[in-house]
Amino acid sequence: MGQARLSPPCASITSGRAYLVGIAVACSVLVSLPRPAFAQATLEPATLRLDWLASGYHVPFFLALERGYYREQGIDLQIADGKGSTTTLQVVASGSDTFGAANLSTTALGIARGIPVVAVAGLIQKSPDSVISLAGAGISSPKDMEGKRGGFVPTSASDRIFPAFAKAAGVDLQKITKLQIESSARYSVLLQGNADFVIGWSFTDAYKIGRQKPIAPPILFSDYGVNTLGVGVIVSRDTVEKRAPVVKGFLAATVKGVDKTLRAPEAGVEATMKARPGADRDALLEAAKRLGEFLHTKNSASHPSAWMAPADWEDSRRILVEYLGMKDTVPADTLFTNAYLPGATN
Repeated sequence: MGQARLSPPCASITSGRAYLVGIAVACSVLVSLPRPAFAQATLEPATLRLDWLASGYHVPFFLALERGYYREQGIDLQIADGKGSTTTLQVVASGSDTFGAANLSTTALGIARGIPVVAVAGLIQKSPDSVISLAGAGISSPKDMEGKRGGFVPTSASDRIFPAFAKAAGVDLQKITKLQIESSARYSVLLQGNADFVIGWSFTDAYKIGRQKPIAPPILFSDYGVNTLGVGVIVSRDTVEKRAPVVKGFLAATVKGVDKTLRAPEAGVEATMKARPGADRDALLEAAKRLGEFLHTKNSASHPSAWMAPADWEDSRRILVEYLGMKDTVPADTLFTNAYLPGATN
C-alpha cells in the first residue's frame, strides 16, 4: 500500500500567506476607489415646488432627478406640482418648500411687497407672451388687431402687459374690443369664435390650441421689444443664507439637466412621463424641443444656461412699474442673483 504524499509545511504556509496578501491588496484597492459624493455623506433633503402641473420647461428637473444629478450633489430632491406662481412664492418664502419654479414677474412683484425670496436662475428668459388667433381671423401683424375682439384675463400678468406691447407695436387700444374672461376659458373663447385673439405662450398655449384648430403664427411681444423674464428658480433669503451649498448643488444639477434636455429632449420627456404618467406627452415634447428658443435673451446669450442679465431684469422692472403697479423704489439687483450658478457671478 502506498503512502499518502504530504505537502511540505513551508509550501502550505507560503500558499496561505499569499492568499491573505491577495485579500489585503484587493481590499485596499476597493477602499481606495473614488466613491460618489452622495455615498460619502448623508443626503440633504430638499423639495422643489413647480408653478403648475408638469410642463415642457419643467422637463430638465425631472431628467436631472432620474439621472441622479441631484444625488451627485448630495441632495435628496422631491418634486411637487404647483397651483400657480403666487402660491409657489408663498410656500417657498415660508420654508415649506426649499426651491420653487415660478414666474419671475410674479416673483418681482412679490419681492416688492416684502416677500423674502430671490430669483437664482432663469429658465424662460425670452418672453413667450404672444397674441394667438385662429387661421383665417386676419391677424398676421399687430395692427390687424384693431377692429377685433380680444379675450383678456384681468389677473394675468401677460394680459396686463399687453398695453406695453400695443404701444410698442403702434396699435390703437381704443380700436380693440376688450372682453374680460376667466383663465379657464382662454382656449374655449377663441376656439368657439367668441373672441378673435387671446394672449398666451407661443410654445405651450398656442400648441394646445393649434391641435384643435389651425392657428395663425403667434405674434411675440418680445419681437417688438417688450420682454419680461418668464420662469426661473426661486429660494427664500433664509435658505440662501443658511444652506448656500445646497443652493449651489441644486443649481449645478439643474443646469446639467437643462443642457442635457437641449441635446436630448425625448429623454427628458421620458423621465417626466415616468414621474407624471398622466402628463400630456406630445405637449411636453413640443415645449421641450423649443426650450432653447426661450432660454436666453440677446443679453444673456453668451453666458451659461440659467444666467440672467442685469439689463433684462431692469427692463422687466421698468415694465412692471409702469403697467403692473410695482413700487419704483425696488432696485433690479435686489430681485435676483447669479452668484450660486456654476461658474457664474452677477
